[in-house]
Amino acid sequence: MLLIVFGAALIAKGGVLARGFAVDDYAFGQGFTKGELGIFLTQGRFLLGGIDSFIDSLGVNINDLYVSLGVCALLLQAALVVSILRFVGVANARGAALVGAVMVVHPYLAEILTFRMVLPGYCVAAAFSIVSLEMISRKPLRWPHIAIALAATVGMLFIYQGFLNYFSAAIIFAYLFGAISWKRIGFEVADGQDLKRRAVVLMVVCLASALIFLIILSVSKSLGWIELTGRANFIERGFIAERTEQIKELLLRIYWLGEPVSPRWVKILVVAMISIAVILAARLFWFQEKKSKKPLDVFGILFGLLLLIPVTVGVIAPFKDWHPVPRVLPQVALIVGLLLLVGYSAVRGFFGKIPGNIFSGLLVLLLVVFVFISNQIFADQQRINSWDRSEANRVIFRLEQQEDFSKIEYIFVSDGGWRHSSRLSTIQGDMNISAFSPEYARVPLLVEVSGYEFKKSFGDQNLIGERYCEKSRPWPSRESIFIVENLAIVCLKK
Repeated sequence: MLLIVFGAALIAKGGVLARGFAVDDYAFGQGFTKGELGIFLTQGRFLLGGIDSFIDSLGVNINDLYVSLGVCALLLQAALVVSILRFVGVANARGAALVGAVMVVHPYLAEILTFRMVLPGYCVAAAFSIVSLEMISRKPLRWPHIAIALAATVGMLFIYQGFLNYFSAAIIFAYLFGAISWKRIGFEVADGQDLKRRAVVLMVVCLASALIFLIILSVSKSLGWIELTGRANFIERGFIAERTEQIKELLLRIYWLGEPVSPRWVKILVVAMISIAVILAARLFWFQEKKSKKPLDVFGILFGLLLLIPVTVGVIAPFKDWHPVPRVLPQVALIVGLLLLVGYSAVRGFFGKIPGNIFSGLLVLLLVVFVFISNQIFADQQRINSWDRSEANRVIFRLEQQEDFSKIEYIFVSDGGWRHSSRLSTIQGDMNISAFSPEYARVPLLVEVSGYEFKKSFGDQNLIGERYCEKSRPWPSRESIFIVENLAIVCLKK
């Protein structure tokens, strides 16, 4: 199964093996500095800072490891999907390999790989997550296994907290699969009691790991070692109503409304297939033998299905910063995939081979659609990189024509557009936007394309640049470029 899922990942996301820059990558183009380390520390990503510092100490740029770590990331992403299928007890079920492939090629799992600077940490965090799942899957009640799982989960949290979303989905589905008797439809699921134990143990491990993580962050902050950003601070009470509305809008976008990485008709198809799965699973549970239908399981199933709503949103829900881009919603691929696996087995078990084959055909259709969209995400990244670099070279050429070019040490670049006039189809959030949009990427982009050792403007230099750009005509007019002593001013737009 691993080879099938890995092959699907390679076909869908092989673009990670080409050189590409997301907006954050430009900030790391000239190495891993104390500034980047400080950002990681404020986000609670202590171990990630250590990993990147180690790589930088070798004289290696983390952006340049996209071939070796790209292969590693795709393999670990596939292994993580297989590990989750094993954890929830359905790895041997008919159709599991196909559904695993559908999950790994889901477009929500593509965006994180467009950020080449995350690959070192992503690989280590994925490996930690797999270790935790496998330890609990094999012997959920053995203390050495629990201790290893706890240590691995804590390590993962200090790299990339988003993997906790995978665990949340795994906990719910392990319990749901363990609470229903699937023998009637021939759905191969591991022992129900063992699955429930896995769910409980992983939940305890996650809660304990989160507590350790928060305690260490709190102590570090109280001692003055770090200042936490909105990503590491909980939302204030006065903003809960606003956050509730944001969550409603997000759920609609994920499951119903069209978006750049998934058209509306695909959402409707997925919802229809999931609805069939839920209805048939409910029928199966309702008519199973009374002695195997425990009241606690009835409550657990209903509660688990309700929990899929907040789990869809994931760990970003309670924190101050709200940035629900696809890369922080990887659990959606798992939720959709596991429900589709139930649907496939239930349709085949209740209605026979022909309806089952139709459902399989729809799964293959989803697989193809997700592969195409994932390929487009990486192709669009190459395209936006080409456009950005072409414009950056024109800016550099214009600067070189200035008499005082040799005096330039600092550059102020005013706000740039998040896209070019020729549009891309996969821009969503900050995925595949122009590097001239975020302030921290503009000057590093100019450095990357030119090789000149320019520095970003700061303090009063920014005020000078802003005042000049308020009065001047924007790029590409002649007056959009101006030099004041050792400061170059580039006015991209009003």
